[in-house]
Amino acid sequence: MTNSAFAFSIAPLRGFTLLEVMISVVILTVSLLGVAGMYGFAAKFAYESQQHAQAVYTVNDVLERLRMDKTAWLNAILPTANSAYHFEFDANSEARDSVLCTNKKPDCADGLVQTAVKDWIRHLASAFASVPVLVCLNLQRQHAERLIQATVTINWFIHNAASSSTLPVLNNDCGHTGIGRRQFMVQTVL
Repeated sequence: MTNSAFAFSIAPLRGFTLLEVMISVVILTVSLLGVAGMYGFAAKFAYESQQHAQAVYTVNDVLERLRMDKTAWLNAILPTANSAYHFEFDANSEARDSVLCTNKKPDCADGLVQTAVKDWIRHLASAFASVPVLVCLNLQRQHAERLIQATVTINWFIHNAASSSTLPVLNNDCGHTGIGRRQFMVQTVL
């Protein structure tokens, strides 16, 4: 056997140097931090969207109950032509007869009106458990007709909101002003 039979052809090894590995780790870390930062924004916007969806649901529920039980509301709250009514409630309200009723008709104390308001308060307590919320209900009877002009406004706050995140206010008569205030309002004729 000759020496040449055992001679290996050793080619230079190809691999990554320590410097190349360190640079790739830095690039990967920076990109992952960006993704993690976007997750925080996404969670915040998802929370705000969920609250807005709850506000829309609450306002629609108020209007639908008004529409379904219109006669009870007219008899209990708006008994005369050109009468108006303003009612505010939040998650901590108690639907008492003295607060809700303007007269002593039976529909108001024990009927559909009282049940509807109690249901709305219960819904607010569960849907907006961690933030202050206020619902303003303005009703006005149009002449002697059985038409009700209704304005429902819901006002809530977003925790940890930036000062630039205050949106335009639709109804200054409902709720308190401040940083992070959100408001949803619907006007309709029933």
